[in-house]
Formats: sequence, structure tokens, C-alpha cells
Amino acid sequence: MALVPFPVLPDIETLLMYALVPQFPSYRFVTILPAGDPTEITARIHRISGAGRHIGMDDPIVDVDVFGPKAQTGNVSSAARSIQAFLLSLMGAVYTNGVVQHASTVAGPRQLPEANPAFVRFSATYELHVHP
Repeated sequence: MALVPFPVLPDIETLLMYALVPQFPSYRFVTILPAGDPTEITARIHRISGAGRHIGMDDPIVDVDVFGPKAQTGNVSSAARSIQAFLLSLMGAVYTNGVVQHASTVAGPRQLPEANPAFVRFSATYELHVHP
């Protein structure tokens, strides 16, 4: 009897970069915050947990933290909410390394404390269902 290999699941951070970068060209998207102060609105995509509960499907939970200068708090908040609206529209979206079957909000964009007093951070958490 031949074993059927488990499919390689998409890297959700890379998949979201493929989705978000072309949609929001004026924002910078990263998976690790660069050293120094950002000069533009910057969104960090970070998988925090989640696991595949079904063969061939991954259910990652992802934080999207949007940073920007405190003087642009309204723009940073708007960016976080625009990203949220886009992520929630991804049902069935096909990208280079996978397909988004569904996305839902676990915790909507909200302002969280930021270590650098010159900057503001809005954070949101999403659960996605993706497959190769």
C-alpha cells in the first residue's frame, strides 16, 4: 500500500504578502520590523498560532500590526481598517503559494501601547483557512 503524502501547506505570511503588497502600494509590509523608525505606514504580518485540523487545510491565526507616526494616528487607524476589509474579502482568492478559503476577524483593529512614544500601533487578529 502506497502512502499518500500530506500536502505542503502554504506559508501564510508569504501568502498575505502576495495579497497585500499589490493592493496597498503606499504601505510597507514586513514580517519582521526593521531597525530604526519607519518613515511610512508599516504593517507587520505575524503568524501567532493555529494548526491544520483537516488534511490539506491550514487554519493559521495571524496578527497584523500597523505602525505609523503618532501625528498620523487617523491614517494608521484607517490603514488597519482597510487591511481588515481586504482580508475579509479574500474568500476563494488564489495566490502563488496557496488559496484563501475563508478569513474572519478574531479581534478587530484597536490601538495598543507602543514602546516608541513617537509612533502609534493598531493591531488586529485574523483566522484564515488556506490550502495549497
